[in-house]
Amino acid sequence: MALVVTLSGCQREQKSDSEALLLVQSVQKSKDYGRLLSVVDSLESEGSLIGPTANYWRGYACERLKRKSEATAYWQGVVDGGQEYSESEELSAYAKSASRLVNQMCLEGDYQGAIATGQSIIKHLEALRCDTTSDYVNLLIYVGLCQVATNADPEASPIDLLRAIDKHRANIDRKHTDEAYKDAIAGLVNIAFYCVKAGKPKAALLYTSSFGALLMEYESRPGVDQHYVDRQAGRYTIYKAWALQRLGRKKEAKDMFDTFLQTRYSQEPEGQQMAANYRADRDQEKHADEQE
Repeated sequence: MALVVTLSGCQREQKSDSEALLLVQSVQKSKDYGRLLSVVDSLESEGSLIGPTANYWRGYACERLKRKSEATAYWQGVVDGGQEYSESEELSAYAKSASRLVNQMCLEGDYQGAIATGQSIIKHLEALRCDTTSDYVNLLIYVGLCQVATNADPEASPIDLLRAIDKHRANIDRKHTDEAYKDAIAGLVNIAFYCVKAGKPKAALLYTSSFGALLMEYESRPGVDQHYVDRQAGRYTIYKAWALQRLGRKKEAKDMFDTFLQTRYSQEPEGQQMAANYRADRDQEKHADEQE
């Protein structure tokens, strides 16, 4: 009976309403990560947070404080205990820590390690029927992106990425909520960005186009946050400009980059950095062409 209750909790992706987690989330939103560590320590010592949840948040705070080795150690510790977890809160912390850990491995270029670790965790979550959460879908995405990075075939679409996109689509069709759309958009943003980072322009163009179509669908909903739409439109246009430039479609790339410059996102620090990276890449390519 206890097992049935646990698995049902995974399927519903329950969110805790406990005062402890609400406090943690409030401090998280304030971006005071030193205080977040102190609050987590206090809540765990008084018994309001279980160990795996506390260590997930410690890892989160350390990662934001640029203490990556500590973050990795906390998340790895939660993942290492995964076989012993049975309660829904433990499994939630396990999936969240695993998602963060595999993402970090992917960012650091440890593609084979991320694939092996991620696939093992994915199978474990599936065996527990905890395969409907956003953290599970993110694991599919990170493993798929590592497969993109290591695949010599630029046309290949790893099955894990396709599964992730299908799950996001199913979630949208089932819920029709802003949260479902934003989860899916965040997933496709990650996919497109990683394809750009990995130097895979054909894959970047493919997934950026999917991202753009989903963003247009979301934008047609009544009462959407236009600032959010602008930021995502900025990401869409700069990713697509980069892919087109790398594929030799330079006029289309220029037009797309000009569209990017019309977004408010292009004036934000992140957008300015993306524009600088794009210009540097474009100018380097132009210089290489002139040398031939």
